[in-house]
Amino acid sequence: MTSKDEMRITKKKIIDASWDLLRDEGIEGFTMRKLAEKINVRAASLYYHFKSKQSIFQVLADQVAKETLISTSNEGSWKEQLHQFALNLHKHLKEFPCSAQLLMQTVPLEHNYLSLINYLLNIIDQVPISDQKKFSSVICLLNYVISFEVDLYEQNKVNKIMEKEGQDTRELFRQSIENLQSVNKNVLQRIHQNQFLSEMGSEQMFQTGLTILILGIEQLAKE
Repeated sequence: MTSKDEMRITKKKIIDASWDLLRDEGIEGFTMRKLAEKINVRAASLYYHFKSKQSIFQVLADQVAKETLISTSNEGSWKEQLHQFALNLHKHLKEFPCSAQLLMQTVPLEHNYLSLINYLLNIIDQVPISDQKKFSSVICLLNYVISFEVDLYEQNKVNKIMEKEGQDTRELFRQSIENLQSVNKNVLQRIHQNQFLSEMGSEQMFQTGLTILILGIEQLAKE
């Protein structure tokens, strides 16, 4: 491929290939060299459009924010709006590979990412609490939704590694809980026996945590 041909590689093609690479390799396996191989260009040609891998990540994160904003609604109470927003973001984090990590590893400098934060602040602005608590509430909500997906991603990685080593993580966990020695009663064992731990990473657990968070924000207004 000639230098002239490389100049014709569009930003869109690079972004589309970036999502494919994240899906195939994960964020830890993302490199400019691998991205160039996917598009069949020299790595140097990518720098005509993007200064670095980080600048690509900034655009990818902004795309997730944009898609989330498109699917938001201003209908209902502030609690209903927050709940719906969290569900929408949760949905898009599952659709775009490694997007939760992208949101954690980028700075909200792009238009859509900033607009997303401002959108949340406008919802929280309806709650009679201080601006400091409003901002903290927004960050807590974002951190919850993003971290929930990151935690699931990392746990799946660990499970795959242990499976390759011939170890059953569930059985190891069960044995560890049963052997737990504590001056307190083993509530963890009871929860495990009732199979509540199997809900980790589930939609039900996500909804429960989200409800707790929103009710906590509501409680701030009553203090």
